[in-house]
Amino acid sequence: MKNEHQLLLKVSENFEGMHNLDIFDLLHKIEMMLYYLPSPLHKAQLKQAIAVNLGSDREIDFFHFTILPSGNFYEFLTSNNWLQIYKEQKRALMRVFGIDIYYFKTKYAPLELLKLTRKNLLENQENTSEESAVKSFLEQYQPTGKDPVTNCFLLVKVR
Repeated sequence: MKNEHQLLLKVSENFEGMHNLDIFDLLHKIEMMLYYLPSPLHKAQLKQAIAVNLGSDREIDFFHFTILPSGNFYEFLTSNNWLQIYKEQKRALMRVFGIDIYYFKTKYAPLELLKLTRKNLLENQENTSEESAVKSFLEQYQPTGKDPVTNCFLLVKVR
């Protein structure tokens, strides 16, 4: 990048008056967000990733990431106001088998990353406002069911 110095100055101007700790926290969140978003980056992807954690009905922390017990990382895929879905990023050897493993978080257990299975979904949604909708959804579809046209998870349409 030939204008890297000017770009760095322009970005740094936004930090004027902030405490160093707040700047480090913000930069860490940006770094984590960029790590889990596909490249090249598009404005719409950034907006969706940031919007996941904004608003009064959003209670899941998009920026709380951990490494799975298998040692693999996971990537944010999609969300609605009560659910976020993630995909496990496998190591090179495991990619050969082509089986994707999905995980989820909900606003009822925002720090708990669970494998996206029928049993885990039902247990997590027990005694919540989404319980009946999730049960009726699971009577018709698998938890990882996708729309054949858009390839989007059907589960995120459950309200």
